[in-house]
Amino acid sequence: MQIEPTFSTHRMYHILRILKNFEVRSLNNSKKYYLKLLKKEICTIFHYPKDSVNYFLTLFPIFETIKFIESNEKQRSLTIRYNSLRKNPEEIRMELEKKGIRVFVLEKPLNIAGIISKNRLKIGGIPEFLTGYYTLQSIASLLPVLSLNPKEGDRVLDITAAPGGKSTYISQLMNNKGILIANDKNKIRIKSLVSSVHRMGITNCIVTNLDGIILPFIVKGFDKVLIDAPCSGTGIISHDLNIKLKNISKKAAVHFSSQKRLLLAAIDACNERSTKGGVIIYSTCSILVEENECVIQYAIQNRNVEVIDTGLKFGMPGYKKFKGVIFDNRMENCRRFFPHVHNTDGFFVCKLKKLFS
Repeated sequence: MQIEPTFSTHRMYHILRILKNFEVRSLNNSKKYYLKLLKKEICTIFHYPKDSVNYFLTLFPIFETIKFIESNEKQRSLTIRYNSLRKNPEEIRMELEKKGIRVFVLEKPLNIAGIISKNRLKIGGIPEFLTGYYTLQSIASLLPVLSLNPKEGDRVLDITAAPGGKSTYISQLMNNKGILIANDKNKIRIKSLVSSVHRMGITNCIVTNLDGIILPFIVKGFDKVLIDAPCSGTGIISHDLNIKLKNISKKAAVHFSSQKRLLLAAIDACNERSTKGGVIIYSTCSILVEENECVIQYAIQNRNVEVIDTGLKFGMPGYKKFKGVIFDNRMENCRRFFPHVHNTDGFFVCKLKKLFS
């Protein structure tokens, strides 16, 4: 959905111009007054609660906040991931083009995904999709797996795996060799995970339906662990505009406790003596510091781990301080992705190395 120019939007940009060229002597009102007026206009135009707008203004400068909010109103291009386990990506692209589906391949930073140009076909209902030649997946959701860097023969755990996009990509990079435990505690979502595993031709995956928090008491010793934590979804507002109607602070508080416990469980399940990794990837589709840097800081203080380079060559560094709270210096090794900066979903990726006890 694109916001059409209205009297309100003109007022908003007029207030922005005043703030940009603010001179106390030439105006009757204070800067604080115009900022308050701007917040009111944003809430009216874009239908955000006041607390959400206030939060965004703590993350970004005023003008960048507007860019972020406007980017959430734009529908992004549909993207797919080729499944090399089924067929060569170039052959898949050619077959899709025969059906009138043009795919623009993304060579950087990866060459296994593409952007679908506009077409009338239901891309999720044609034989090529049902056969598992490709899957619908956002570019940002591929990044945690790229950072995990799974290899043939690895023992990998995806502790919150449904609906299966990241798990099937892990197996694809492992070339179906090694072991992947794909776990999710939600019985309903497990169905979509199992369906994805079968459709994509995954043969090295064991699907489990357990609470991730108790997994280390059942099985551990993994070379690499991925946790894509349940979150507020503030990075994917463009996919679901209902997200912005909710009180993000309250929603973050709901997830914060489970995120911390899940991350500690992921660390406990990892083998620090592994010669193949001993790493944990924590990711969310949230831009909130409370769901990202705060969770990582908690893990650093409660487990023997350190933040290391994600290996991702783009993205913005994690915050080293926020609202007066100072985080570990290595937090800058984390990577943040914003809709208005990278033209992707909002995402957070952190790579932790488990150290010897």
